[in-house]
Amino acid sequence: MGLTALSSEKKASLRGQLRNIAKKENRVRSIIGKSCLVRGMQESLLDFPVGLIFIKGELTKLGWKFFNLMRHNQQVFSPYYDEILKDIIPPAPAQETEMESI
Repeated sequence: MGLTALSSEKKASLRGQLRNIAKKENRVRSIIGKSCLVRGMQESLLDFPVGLIFIKGELTKLGWKFFNLMRHNQQVFSPYYDEILKDIIPPAPAQETEMESI
């Protein structure tokens, strides 16, 4: 494909960035999480914090790529995830829907 291998310094930097973004208190994770997952993708792409306005175009492109990847991943692999998670996450207890007569 013509791609060059990452140097060991760049690999270490990338690993560090990935570890940091996995932390719940990471600012980038917080911004992306709030923007993409809480308010929906379309609306979130219009509302950027002032400090990130200079890279709005790049973040918008990255956001759409990430959104499309998540959607594809869910559509393709959800049966496998469901099978794996059914043993890890217990089923929710059934809720009673009957109402007492007054």
